[in-house]
Amino acid sequence: MKSILAFLLLLFTSQAFAQLNVSCKYREICIWNERTESFDKCDGYDENSLFRINADETMFVHTTESIQSAYYILETEMDDETGVVIYSVESDVGNPYVYFFDLDNDEIRIAAEVDGEMVMVRFLVKKAWSSKEKRKKLDLRDAGDEEKGRRM
Repeated sequence: MKSILAFLLLLFTSQAFAQLNVSCKYREICIWNERTESFDKCDGYDENSLFRINADETMFVHTTESIQSAYYILETEMDDETGVVIYSVESDVGNPYVYFFDLDNDEIRIAAEVDGEMVMVRFLVKKAWSSKEKRKKLDLRDAGDEEKGRRM
């Protein structure tokens, strides 16, 4: 009986959590302006990239046309007012960053200090989906194909 319960628990938890994928279409880099107290020196450009957060939220990978970087999640917070998920991370080369996943507003922001200046990088989200959603679509498609096979 215990083994059945353990199996069901494992099955449920493996289906409840899924890898999150976020594709982006634009990157903007802004420098902090001490005088205006805002990120107002900005320059942006079109760029396709992809963030993949693993199901356990212990790490994510960011892929661009020219590089792939891994980030290890050290701490996760959720801002209940805004719905923004905040990740304190360390890159695969040891650099610290704070990532703000604001999917309600279709953007991901990064805060970091670069050469003594505060920098914010902003990515505009094209689409976000989970591997669980993709599996559901494939399961539905397979079920439809199976039904067609029975009718033939």
